Amino acid sequence: MLSRKPKEEYWKRRDKVRRVLIEWGIRNGLVRDINREHSVGVLEKIIEATQKRKPEEPARYFLNGLNYSRIKHGRSPLSVSLKNNKK
Repeated sequence: MLSRKPKEEYWKRRDKVRRVLIEWGIRNGLVRDINREHSVGVLEKIIEATQKRKPEEPARYFLNGLNYSRIKHGRSPLSVSLKNNKK
């Protein structure tokens, strides 16, 4: 039987995922959609893999990994939208 974590910790994990994605430059609306549609565990695994590899553009790397995961499990890929931080 899997051990369950308290609900409070679950929301802390959700908030941490949101903060990391926004920090990387992913649009707030897309972060909300991603957070709503995917489990925290899956998002944490993709974030850890992204941080481990230290890519130049972590947002793009994360979204490619998420799309790969979606396709692998029979879902359609997301449309990619990043903030325009360049002037």
